[in-house]
Amino acid sequence: MSRSEAVAEDSPRAFVVRPATPRDARTFLDLYRVVAEEGRFIRTDDPRRDVGHYRRVFRRAVSAERASYVAVDGDRVIGSLSVDRAEHPVTRHVASIGMMVAPSWRGRGVGSALMEAAIAWGRQAGVEKLELAVYPGNDAAHALYAKFGFREEGRLSGHSKKRVGYRDEVLMGLWLSEEPS
Repeated sequence: MSRSEAVAEDSPRAFVVRPATPRDARTFLDLYRVVAEEGRFIRTDDPRRDVGHYRRVFRRAVSAERASYVAVDGDRVIGSLSVDRAEHPVTRHVASIGMMVAPSWRGRGVGSALMEAAIAWGRQAGVEKLELAVYPGNDAAHALYAKFGFREEGRLSGHSKKRVGYRDEVLMGLWLSEEPS
């Protein structure tokens, strides 16, 4: 996949979306900790893996099984998206997305650029359906996913047990192939 550049709507600074590399591991982990600390947008409350783990993961950032993309401002990761194909034979056609964006970069096109990369990867990898979960009340993320055609498919009640208590998860899906009847 080629690199894509976008200019933030309210800023002259540009960011680049590209496959993650081992050099991104430290600032990726910094971002992960910041977003986790918010306690509202991602499942993780406390990232437990170290920089070495992410360096290893990012050595092969894009394969037919998974992809890790980052949005960077210079050398700093400001957004990240991972997409992983299901292993089980009956769900092998599905891949799950997880995404995070730095608070200061939200609403500036980073999420859209990352979603475009995930959808392109899914089509290239032969994935038929992308899925994700979003917390109720995360209206900006819900709107972003809907903009790309994701539809609500259900809700898991109290599925996440976080520091702030139990949280529902809204399940959303996007068919990249023709949706079965």
